[in-house]
Amino acid sequence: MFDQTASMFDGFRTRLKKIKKKTYEERFASFFTENRACFEDMLQYVKGREDAETAASEVANIFAENVFSEYASGGKLPGGIRMDLSLFMIYFVFPSILKIEDANSKMLCDAIRNEWRERTDNPDYDYTTYEDLHGSFQEKLFGLF
Repeated sequence: MFDQTASMFDGFRTRLKKIKKKTYEERFASFFTENRACFEDMLQYVKGREDAETAASEVANIFAENVFSEYASGGKLPGGIRMDLSLFMIYFVFPSILKIEDANSKMLCDAIRNEWRERTDNPDYDYTTYEDLHGSFQEKLFGLF
């Protein structure tokens, strides 16, 4: 179920490379277009269930399991990959889910965030919207790179 969740990470390091405001806009638009159907399927699954919170947790578990099966070794993500995947999710995955503006978007993001926190042992991990992230760029993200 939701098999595309692992493939949406294909080339994740390339999308993260040298991100400036304009390149982020282009890369995000491309990512959103390519993966919107998968995110809509996830939200539809949550909406179609009587207990939406449990459904969101199920989707989050499947999402994380698919990513871990692709990138983890021995059930753990190597440090560099874990950091890059976490950043990729902040820049692309969460903003895409929130951009759909479904009543369950925030609940699904919370569930995925919580699952990721647990699996990566990072209790401070969080997400933001596209607008907030995009607004944080000067010419370069946070003035870096």
